[in-house]
Amino acid sequence: MAQSSTGSRATSRVREITEGFGKGHDVAKYFADDAEYSVLPLGQLHQGKEQIKALFQVFYHDAFSPASAEVKSVVADSEAGIGVLEFVFKGKHVGPQLGFPATNKDVELPMVAIFEIDHELIRKARLYFDAAAFMRQLGM
Repeated sequence: MAQSSTGSRATSRVREITEGFGKGHDVAKYFADDAEYSVLPLGQLHQGKEQIKALFQVFYHDAFSPASAEVKSVVADSEAGIGVLEFVFKGKHVGPQLGFPATNKDVELPMVAIFEIDHELIRKARLYFDAAAFMRQLGM
């Protein structure tokens, strides 16, 4: 079944938001003020832009540096307002993380983030990854 041009534009926009955040991590641009970001393997819930910004500050600057997200695939469903981002997180553990001191070990971890998007902003996000593999790579 062909998608209407309106549906196609909406899907394209969900894809742009999902991929744009995945590449740049600009919380201020892509997240609603009252957004929630759940890091499910760690049981963490970050509420509001400031907490979400702090999460990305730790992951991409303080605990891991240099750090990056290599986007592998993006799936968008405009009707459901869902964007799915598959990526590989890469970084060197140079600062405290989860109460553990820096190990100076490199981490390369596949991850999946699911974004609920409404009015062109991410309202909820859920991050999935293998926590045991993460800890093994840190030498824990």
